[in-house]
Amino acid sequence: MSIVSSRAALIVGVCGIASASLAQNGFTYVKATANIFGYGVSTPAPGGGGGGTLANVIALNAGTGRVAAFSSGGQAGWAGTNVNGPDGGNFSSSTNIPSVGPISGFNGPLSGQLVGVFIEAGDISALSAPGGISYPNLASYQQASYSPGLRQVFFIGDGKTGTGSGTTQAFSVPDGAGFLVLGIADAFGFNAVAGYYDDNVGGYETSYTIIPAPGSLAAAGLVGLLAARRRRA
Repeated sequence: MSIVSSRAALIVGVCGIASASLAQNGFTYVKATANIFGYGVSTPAPGGGGGGTLANVIALNAGTGRVAAFSSGGQAGWAGTNVNGPDGGNFSSSTNIPSVGPISGFNGPLSGQLVGVFIEAGDISALSAPGGISYPNLASYQQASYSPGLRQVFFIGDGKTGTGSGTTQAFSVPDGAGFLVLGIADAFGFNAVAGYYDDNVGGYETSYTIIPAPGSLAAAGLVGLLAARRRRA
């Protein structure tokens, strides 16, 4: 993982947004049972405990130089109890789940976070999983911008640099991505092979904006755009 170019920083730090006619905006409810490792086509549970439900899949408009931003809220829980918001909680102090098929593993502090993955269009089942993104500490969830690769599970949380506060984060969309997938990375104790989705409850209300390129920016606020979408939802 690396911080994206100044293009993404401009979007977050200088109050730019895509023209409403060009940006791809939407809202989705991500269940706590949404299995990120099945990338919306299956519900794998090699570790047992049930595979949950299909992850949320968003077809992306074609383009290059795209940047995604999110605003998420709600409560999700594990073993039948709502225990945390989209930034994750202390059901487990860490998550360490290896890759499944073509999708990378996820390893970082806390557990039960909203996560995403960008995938190519077409059948990716025969592809090898890339290495996972490094999230060594809580500060690694608080950067202004990120550049996940294809099929790398990445932390989204509430979409801000702080929990419920801070600036909106920017996520560079790989040029080969045809879909954005949203879900949860779960396993027994969040530290095993993927599975144990069937006792999860709740979920996260999530707004997203896909900005096609900095050339389509208008002089307004990305944070305001996302907030307005949340209010309408």
